[in-house]
Order: sequence, then structure tokens, then C-alpha cells
Amino acid sequence: MAPRLPDRYQTQVRLGRDSDVEEWLAIDTTLDRPVLVRILSSEAAASRRTTFVERNRLAASVPHQHLVDVFAVGNDESTYAILEWNGGVSIRDRLAAREMLPVEEFLPNAAGLADGLAALHDQDIIHGAIDPGAIQFSAAHPAKLGAFGRPGRWSTPHADTAALATALRASITGTEAPGVRASQVAEGLPRAVDTALDAAEAGQLGSADLAAALRAIPTTPPQVEKREWSWGWLVPTAVLIIAALAVATAGIALDTDPDSPFLFPATPSPTTTATAPEPTAPTTTEAPLTPDQVVLSASAGVLDPFGDGSEHDGELAFLTDGDDTTIWRTESYFAPLPLLKPGVGLVFTVEDMPATVDVIGTESTRYTIAWARSADAARDEYEDVVSGELRDGATRMQLTERSGGVWLLWFTDLPQQEEGIYYTVISEVSFRS
Repeated sequence: MAPRLPDRYQTQVRLGRDSDVEEWLAIDTTLDRPVLVRILSSEAAASRRTTFVERNRLAASVPHQHLVDVFAVGNDESTYAILEWNGGVSIRDRLAAREMLPVEEFLPNAAGLADGLAALHDQDIIHGAIDPGAIQFSAAHPAKLGAFGRPGRWSTPHADTAALATALRASITGTEAPGVRASQVAEGLPRAVDTALDAAEAGQLGSADLAAALRAIPTTPPQVEKREWSWGWLVPTAVLIIAALAVATAGIALDTDPDSPFLFPATPSPTTTATAPEPTAPTTTEAPLTPDQVVLSASAGVLDPFGDGSEHDGELAFLTDGDDTTIWRTESYFAPLPLLKPGVGLVFTVEDMPATVDVIGTESTRYTIAWARSADAARDEYEDVVSGELRDGATRMQLTERSGGVWLLWFTDLPQQEEGIYYTVISEVSFRS
């Protein structure tokens, strides 16, 4: 049931639950902008309602580019806070989808988050409940600390800083378990990152000290040692040039294994045409099937809770018609999908219990396969099973045994088809026994 709010806020969709707080996406009709609504459970005690409002008011008094802006709070018919909406993707959401923070984004955002926390501490404000779910991060936007007004679990600045350090380490390593060091997981992160995070987790650094330590770590790659010229280099270079010319003359085509961890195809140059090319069916290269595997009957629908609810619905039948020359495609987006919304998906009702699913779609499409008991389930009610990226040809995924329910193919990022236009084409989705 939608929360009771002032008339200027029109709720759109329920996003999920954070402890005793429900989160909704809404529109501020006065300023014509999306906002995040955090509304406290109606069963909360009076003291809890007072604390929730007070913590959000305090957070609103500290402007910082790495703190979520609090626009309004209320405690009338319901207890709520209105905050900025920056895409709604938390570090915890990313970890659930097995997506870590990009290495090149880590240091500036980690230092900024620590600096934002220091700004709160300078005003004697304790967050009290920092974890990966309290940090919002959408590509091309600064990471922001939010989730103000959670039930407090500690009350000291050092505990806040230690919890932030743990969450930052998890954003790179994928786990909050102690002992897993960021530099050992992410190539390109210097060991100084481990030193700073370890010290903060041990209570040896305050938030300002952690920000300073992270900011002091160089982000430029080490310079390659310059070698003196030697005629000795000329011989092997000439041999390589002659060999390359021989290959080109003979017209030899090099065949690379797309699954090899060492060979990667070159990134194609972006087109310069003014209109998007006509979508074509992706290439089919399926792995062989065993004799007992059969294609199960399935029907498809759209799950678009963060958009208008439709995605070329008239083409849905092409997804399961057994003909990989017919296609379905997403709408065209004019910015990377993570900047616009957490994702969009296809919901499949399958007649039996599938063991695998084959997806033939545009290469570099990022996805998550999930399962829920009902087709009416919200996105956060689905159980994520596997995540990855579509490759050239059919991508086959093993599915966990689930009886009944529905399967979700959730797209988290779409390839750029030409400059400024993003979409994916899916020609077939085959669930097999």
C-alpha cells in the first residue's frame, strides 16, 4: 500500500525495505523531479519516530557532494524523509549482482565518502548504521552515503569510520568477511589502500584521517622504465614485421577462442551515422545438447518497474517462437542504462522445471537471471541466480532447481549501438529440461 504523503509527492513504485523503513520512488510534482521516499513502519514506537526524524534533520544540515541530500521530513499521518534520487543502486545491490566498484572509480569515491562522513562527525552527528546498503553509487555520479535514520547499532565516530572502511573494502572484494584485502583482489589498487582500510577498521584512524590517507594515494599508474636505444632491438623487430607481412599476404585468418581469458577481440570503432542501424538478429552458435534435453514451452512478459512498464511488448512472442531470425529489442536509451534506472527485464513463465536457459542476444549486454514464486513479484522479491555478460552467439546458463514460479532475465547494462544510443536485441530465449 502506498504511503500517505503530502499531495505534492506522487508515489510511483515500491523499491524495497531497509530494516523498518520502506523505500519508494516518487515524483515531486512541485519541482517536477524524482525523489526517494523513506517511510518508517507505522508500527514504530513514538521514540523511534522521533529519532528517525531527528537524524534525517541533522543529515540535512550538512551539505556535501558525497552525502545524500535530504529535502524534507515529516511526522504527521506518517513518518517519512524525502531524499534525492540518483538511480537507487547501492553497493549492496551491486554486490548481489556480482558487480564490484570499478577500480578507477574507487579511490576518489572512497576518499569522498570518508570526507562526507568527517563532515557529519564535525557536527557531532553519528550515522550509526553504515554498511554497503547505505552507500549509493551510479556510474558517472559520485558515490553518496545515505540511509539516514536507520536503527542505530553504535554511537561513536570511530565505529562509524570502521564500518565505512569495511563497506569500502567489500565494494572491491565482494565480501565483508575480514582478511580479504582489496589490493589482492583488484589489479591496479596499491597496497596503501589496504593499509588505510585496515587502520580504520582497527579504530586507528578517524574519518578525516581516512579521507586524507586515501586522498594521498597516487592514482596514476607507475612509469615504465625508459630503455636506452640498442641496435639489438632491430633484429627481432624486423623478424616480427616480416612475419606479419607474410600472414597478411597469405590471407591467414586468426581464430581466437571467445572463452579464452587471454585473447580479447578489439573494440569496434563507433559509427558516425546520425540514425541507429536497423537491428539484426545476433549470430547463433549454440553448444551441443544432450539427447534428453528438450525446449520447454514458455511465454514472456515485461518487468519495467522503474520506467513506463512496456518495452516493445508487441515483439515478445518472438522471444520463444523457436525462430532466431525474429527479434525483440529494448527501447532505445540515450544514456547508459545504470544512469537512468537499475534495469529492465523479461519475465518468463515456463511449463516445466528448466535445467538451462540459452539466450541469443547482442554481445556485451549485462544481465542477471533471477527466480520468483509469482509473476506479480516486485524486483526485490526475486532470488538472483546468476549474472554475467552475453557473448557472441548463444550464452547458456545453468539454473538451480525451482518448481513453478517465473524466471526473470534482468538487463543491468546495454551496449552502445552508436554514439549516444543504447539498446539490446534478443532473438531467442530457450529454456531446456
